[in-house]
Amino acid sequence: MTNETKIATPVSQRALARRAAIRASGKPKRIEVPLLDIAAKGLGAPKIVKKDGRLRVVARLGSEGMKSERKFEKIPATALNPRTLKREMFQREIPGFRPGGIRTTFQPVLAKPTHQLRPSRGKGLDVGGSIFGNDDRYLFQDRSFPWCTTGKINTEGKWGSGTTIGPRHVLTASHVVNWTGGSRGGVAWLNFTPGYFDGRGPWGTFAATRVLYWLQAPGTLTDQQTAFDYVVLIMEQRVGDIVGYPGYRTYDDDWNGGSYWQYTGYPGELSSGERPAFQGGCTISSAQGESLNGQSGNVLGHFNEFTPGQSGGCAWGWWGDEPWPRVVGVGSTIGDTTVKSTNVGTNGDNEYGGGPALSALINYARTTYP
Repeated sequence: MTNETKIATPVSQRALARRAAIRASGKPKRIEVPLLDIAAKGLGAPKIVKKDGRLRVVARLGSEGMKSERKFEKIPATALNPRTLKREMFQREIPGFRPGGIRTTFQPVLAKPTHQLRPSRGKGLDVGGSIFGNDDRYLFQDRSFPWCTTGKINTEGKWGSGTTIGPRHVLTASHVVNWTGGSRGGVAWLNFTPGYFDGRGPWGTFAATRVLYWLQAPGTLTDQQTAFDYVVLIMEQRVGDIVGYPGYRTYDDDWNGGSYWQYTGYPGELSSGERPAFQGGCTISSAQGESLNGQSGNVLGHFNEFTPGQSGGCAWGWWGDEPWPRVVGVGSTIGDTTVKSTNVGTNGDNEYGGGPALSALINYARTTYP
């Protein structure tokens, strides 16, 4: 371990809370986004109507209605081949991107009190997930950077959380993907909506065109599967050019026990997956190495709040005066719901997936599909 690595310590949550927002600078980029993308069969005389400050697309429909097929019903999935990866793919650090015309804040704005929907204590709060002590999460609605980089993943029959990780790249958990059909038959459609809140997002919804992965993770995971429980989605549009994206840094066990990390996701029990939740000052307690086909992944154990729907969100931290955070892990595994207090071991903990294999996956995605 080099001295440089030891110096690179994340900024604590207490220090982040004292930081003032970074004002927006530069001109924002613009791209065409799909506000509406549906099959045209069955539609007659479509037109755009702009009235009373709203924009509508209207068309005539017959008794059979619209055809429901999506533009990308099945998308290809590509498994990384460790024998063909270049050495430079395994970088410890990968930069992020802060776009122009948008300010940076270090924790998101609390949503209005009317949006703080929480279940009552003793009425199923911990069903399907692990809450340790007090639930420190809160719901937010914030279009500033980097909170605009997080969003909701929808696919056939389920949802999860995701984060932009490149110009047209979105990071989520492998077990969020519907792997029916596998790499030979393609996987079910996946959409990403950055800033998703109550049914929509400020930039629209983007379709994935390909999935890159190490492992097709099932719903229940072993430690090895958790350590490789992440995929990168290749998107149809360059959404990362608009909202930006965080960087990446491979986790170092010197950071065990430090309250450095932030996590966002779409928990089902707080808002039925309709609103994002934030938790700051998160701690990673342990880092366990696992191997798959000669590749190294990490199981990052923690006792932070983690419930269904938050899978696929990113744990990230901030370093020095960098204008973007860096991801260290992807939300993967829910621990033992009977464990209600933290300890120095790993019994009953929740887990993120990360490690050098995640660095290679992100680098490969950005390089191969720029």
